[in-house]
Amino acid sequence: SFGLSCGILPARGASLPTAPRYMLAAAALSHLPGVPNFRDVGGIPCDAGARFTRPGVLLRSASPCCANGQAVHELVGVRGVGTVLDLRSPDEALADDTKAFQGSSRPLGHLTVHVNLMDSSLVRNGVLRRLLMSPSAAVALGGLRLLRSMPPPPDQHAELLARTRLSRTRVAPSLSRSLWRAVARYAAAREAAGAAYDERVAALLAELSLADVYEWILTRNGNAVRRALEVCAEALPRAPVLVHCTHGKDRTGLLVSLLLHAAGASAEEVAAEYARTDAWAATAEGRAAQEAMLPARLAARLDLDGFCRASPATLHELWRRVEARYGSVDGYMSAIGVAPATRAALRDALTAPRPPAEGGPAAGGERGQ
Repeated sequence: SFGLSCGILPARGASLPTAPRYMLAAAALSHLPGVPNFRDVGGIPCDAGARFTRPGVLLRSASPCCANGQAVHELVGVRGVGTVLDLRSPDEALADDTKAFQGSSRPLGHLTVHVNLMDSSLVRNGVLRRLLMSPSAAVALGGLRLLRSMPPPPDQHAELLARTRLSRTRVAPSLSRSLWRAVARYAAAREAAGAAYDERVAALLAELSLADVYEWILTRNGNAVRRALEVCAEALPRAPVLVHCTHGKDRTGLLVSLLLHAAGASAEEVAAEYARTDAWAATAEGRAAQEAMLPARLAARLDLDGFCRASPATLHELWRRVEARYGSVDGYMSAIGVAPATRAALRDALTAPRPPAEGGPAAGGERGQ
């Protein structure tokens, strides 16, 4: 890799580099074929600049399902990735077909640990809880859903007659016409109810913010959050870890933010790292990855811009809510059972003391682009 050949990234087992921080940050900007939104979370100052995140230790990306043999070799053979932490639901992971890694001597599927940080039920239940705050709207939506869920009418008249065990020649013409009109009205009503239901659901989703979704993950799925942190604490001291979900922004961004907090990074640095996803997430590839997570009938009705972007304000709003409820991010970690030893292990594995200055920019200088 370019980073290794230039001496910016350390080989496995090598001592940490003493390069200036801007070089470490530049090394985090990488491209791997078939691994979108990929980067190294290295070179971020922690403990007010006294330490920094080690380069080559914590990696993040969107789904690597399309990684080719070259990319797998880069991740495993060169960078030494020992654990791939997949934060998706089982259905998402299955749809991606991890067998896409065939052809590599060490497929990523063999290194993967699954922790389901969020699935459709979490968002659906969150929307329902919000909907119940307006009983009349809940009743209206429930009625539409009931009608939408009713079985569709037969496609052909002959099928209907066959089900009723009647021959068309034995049905009086007037009765036949009435029957067909009833079927047509039923089909039209069911179709209209389905469209109205989807429109109302899309409107409810449009009212959500990413901070809402992240808060639901933290408060409703704390056991999975703790498990993901524990997996990282166990794996990081041994070998680099690649964290990913589908889009590489929301679940991955939330977990990486908690990891950086445990490492001692400031809220500003954590939010800035999260926002680095924005450039890719708003591209056509990023939007397609986001759309793939939604039913087609809803994706067509939603403005996905807000869901695709990664703004620092989103994390700042999330931390404000966490502090209001738990006192601090540390208070949240304690509430979900993250042991002090786990946090200490994360800090030790993720960070190193800032090397002595060698004429380069100070630790608080500008980050390389």
